[in-house]
Amino acid sequence: MLLTKRVCSDILRVMRRKDIIFGLLFLAVFVGLFFFLKNRQPSKTIKVTETLPQVEENVEKRFRIMIPDDVDKVELSSVSDIAGSAIATRKYESGKFTHMVLADLPDPEAGSFYEGWLVKEDGSYISTGKMEIAKGGYLLEFQYPTDISSYNKVVVTLEKTADTKPEKYILEGSF
Repeated sequence: MLLTKRVCSDILRVMRRKDIIFGLLFLAVFVGLFFFLKNRQPSKTIKVTETLPQVEENVEKRFRIMIPDDVDKVELSSVSDIAGSAIATRKYESGKFTHMVLADLPDPEAGSFYEGWLVKEDGSYISTGKMEIAKGGYLLEFQYPTDISSYNKVVVTLEKTADTKPEKYILEGSF
């Protein structure tokens, strides 16, 4: 009988140790899981491109001008290996169409230049001229005696030849 009491006592002692160890392990896993879930942040979507107001603000600071609120505006984005951005505006008023492009572009290699174009949906286009260096970027100002708002795509190209055909598309956007 004494042996049985002793065996039972030893068994209870071993069981208590196992229960305590199991309980501590369970508690550690539970606490770890709780802190993991509590500190987990939802994944964030990072928007790579700037919004038109941000691009407009950056261009206005760079060129030190204010773009009027009463004009149509569009952001031009890079479509080539040349990084850059621009804002294009247009307005038809009192029988005169005006168009402007303010671009942040690297200097082209020697013998090349940037040129602006207005393009229609059918693919026809009008050169709006060679872009000029102005106030830390490139500027193009264009006027036309009739409304050509149907040319709703704006393109900036890198040109090697001064002709009537667009060469390498650098920036583009549509009104």
